[in-house]
Amino acid sequence: MRLLEVSNLRTTFRTEDGIVTAVNGLSFGLDAGETLGIVGESGSGKSVTALSIMRLLARNATVTSERIAFEGENLPDKSEAEMRKIRGYKIAMIFQDPMTSLNPVLTIGEQIAEAVRLHLGAGKSEARDRAIEMLRKVRIPLPERRLGDYPHQFSGGMRQRVMIAIALSCNPALLIADEPTTALDVTIQAQVLELMNDLQRETGAAIVLITHDLGVVAEFCKNVLVMYGGNLVEYGTAEQIFSRPRMPYTQGLLSSLPRLDEREHRRLVPIKGQPPNLLRLPPGCAFAPRCAYRMPICDEPVPLYDFGEGHVARCWLYDERAREQRPESQQSLPTVAHT
Repeated sequence: MRLLEVSNLRTTFRTEDGIVTAVNGLSFGLDAGETLGIVGESGSGKSVTALSIMRLLARNATVTSERIAFEGENLPDKSEAEMRKIRGYKIAMIFQDPMTSLNPVLTIGEQIAEAVRLHLGAGKSEARDRAIEMLRKVRIPLPERRLGDYPHQFSGGMRQRVMIAIALSCNPALLIADEPTTALDVTIQAQVLELMNDLQRETGAAIVLITHDLGVVAEFCKNVLVMYGGNLVEYGTAEQIFSRPRMPYTQGLLSSLPRLDEREHRRLVPIKGQPPNLLRLPPGCAFAPRCAYRMPICDEPVPLYDFGEGHVARCWLYDERAREQRPESQQSLPTVAHT
């Protein structure tokens, strides 16, 4: 049994301009102890996916799915009271901006201890000891003294460490980290990721890392899910995605990044065009208007194609029916079966 199984997740928002489709039929799974990176441009649906699983969206959101199973239980069937017992205990989340996520009028110690008392039933003294232990684990110096400090008294990197301490204080089975290193410089980024890696080995938690930073994904994640237009466009191991990307969008992401392993300097190739309008998603491939290999068949709904060893991509280029429509430069591509 997989730790998390998401099937046909669809999340929409009612707005003055119409219905925004933020997540459009997404399916994926996660095993215990696994690290999964979810990548894509801003607006691709990464954060909304996490918030949909956690049921933390605004009232104008509508979430539907065939199933969102965590430890074999379907989360949409849970009452709000049952979800409160799961959030922060079995599933924890690190949000993008620790300054706005932490309560400015409560000390760091109070915020860590609150989760411990609520979910583990610890007494005041025991919760304080656990808070000190967690601050020590995330390598904050003088934890006994810093326990009484407020969020504004910490640097950005230290605040993110506090967020990790709160998230892991109840030993969750799943940690969702939403852009945990976005506002940090490169050195602090590396320290935070190393810390998360060490704590994962210690606790055995599975991690979903949401980011637009492919370098972070390559360093930290075992498997990678690429999102575009609210849906999965490619999934595989980090080695498969970085060495043998199949979907033109994934190829475009990698081509737009500088690489240190290339001997010759090359011009970076940006992805032309703009992300899709989520008010009017096309019935076919959402990336087609920006794709150099666009074919007439791309206007039809795209199945997933299986390249073996768990590597799948959503692109018509690999379909037998598209052979005659392929650009000449792509005629040598293999045709594979769809899932």
